[in-house]
Amino acid sequence: MNGHLSWRPTRRTLLVAGAAAIAGASLRGGPALASTPKRGGTLRIGYSQGATADSLDPMSYFSDPNYASGWLFGNNLVELAPDKSPVPELAESWEASKDAKTWTFKLRKGVEFTNGKKLTSADVVYSLKRHIAADSKSAAKGLLEDFADIRADGPNVIVIEHKTGDVDVPVILGDFHLQIVPEGFKDWTTFIGTGPYILDKFQPGVTLSAHRNPNYWKADRAWFDGVEFTYINDATARANALTTGAVDAVDRIEPKIVQLVKRNQQLKIVETVGGAYVGSAMDISNKPYTDNNVREAVKYAIDREKLVASIFSGFAEVGNDQPIASNDPFFNKSLPQRKYDPDKAKWHLKQAGLTSLDVELSAADAAFGGAVDSAVLMAEQARAAGINLAVKREPDDGYWSNIWMKRPYFTTYWGTRPTPGMMFSLAFKCNAPWNETRWCNDRFSQMLQSARTELDVDKRRSMYQEMQAICSQDGGNCIFAFPATLDGYSTKVDGVGPDLVRSMAGARLAERAWFTE
Repeated sequence: MNGHLSWRPTRRTLLVAGAAAIAGASLRGGPALASTPKRGGTLRIGYSQGATADSLDPMSYFSDPNYASGWLFGNNLVELAPDKSPVPELAESWEASKDAKTWTFKLRKGVEFTNGKKLTSADVVYSLKRHIAADSKSAAKGLLEDFADIRADGPNVIVIEHKTGDVDVPVILGDFHLQIVPEGFKDWTTFIGTGPYILDKFQPGVTLSAHRNPNYWKADRAWFDGVEFTYINDATARANALTTGAVDAVDRIEPKIVQLVKRNQQLKIVETVGGAYVGSAMDISNKPYTDNNVREAVKYAIDREKLVASIFSGFAEVGNDQPIASNDPFFNKSLPQRKYDPDKAKWHLKQAGLTSLDVELSAADAAFGGAVDSAVLMAEQARAAGINLAVKREPDDGYWSNIWMKRPYFTTYWGTRPTPGMMFSLAFKCNAPWNETRWCNDRFSQMLQSARTELDVDKRRSMYQEMQAICSQDGGNCIFAFPATLDGYSTKVDGVGPDLVRSMAGARLAERAWFTE
């Protein structure tokens, strides 16, 4: 075994790593973690992106409240710390062969599901294999499709064989969709897991409630007696719920009201930069987006700086049509930033044989707060380039199931993944289930395969940086901003800080936070 790819931390290592990550992440106006954790109370969260089509089945998860519900009731083999580094969860340690093809995970002993069954390797094999079954429609199928074999080696050891080798395997196993359930479990009207809470009620798109798992195996987590989710898609209504005390925490505070929230002494804001990106996506299988000159024209017709200033009130970084944030260690700093240039956009239209362009952009604030306003502003900016962009406002409810990836041109939002390899595999790889633009580039695909098995960090960085350039210059995504994640909390909620994995404490707020009073 290669020691470089082994992990055998103590519980103290886990806690220190998490605290260090919180201290080192980007935070403006956020809280210090000061109080001593204590049990009690019901945490009430107002979540955006709730939908009547939501399910408790992790294979279907695609939004923040989905991810949060998964970690209410279940655990993964690996947990991702706030700085996106992998730390043990149901697996207490792991090792890999030198070629990163064979991975061995040792399970914790004594962990129980909420039905009383003891966790074994058979449960893990079942839980992971269901995502890659022939008929699987799992959102994680693309991440696991190169797992050649997942097998038990006794009751407490899992062996994963990777087709090509991948240094990101432990990080992949921390993905939002990969909670472990009992072998054979199929009843998704509930959720039997090893997680911190037990389901009481779930009404999709309306509410979810749960109570603490009295036998939860993490003694230093899950401080609340109960948890309630209320799905509030309207940003103003969500903020009002926080300011009136109807809920204790909300996600996606709109930048334009941040200062108003901060003036309330009973409230606080936690900001994380680099955890998400927004933009518009062109389906390159649909004309006119089959022509890269058209895609380039659309990208040059967008004034990113004005969008950041107007839509996000400066609480964002300007995007460059590729999905890796500037605080990622693999970020391509040498890639020239695309600027607003109507003349260059016209030139690209001319190369496509066009003097003007008529397109329709589907938008809804369910995609991200300010998506409709962004689309309207983009339409105004694009006129100077001869692009007539008609904004079609779509319903918020069902946007992700009925509009996203079903229209030729639409607004989009993504939480960035822990590594470039995961992000590229999930949303940019040829034929990936969530490749929203249906883009496929041969050079990009070759680089992705090579980077996965490259153990030399500098060489892997060079590959990822070239892939960022290819995305920016050839892809169908117009990624114009990396908005700050702005979560709002009552000051009585402690244990929260910036998290590069996801909003609301990496979608694990109910497990990690506590009340000070």
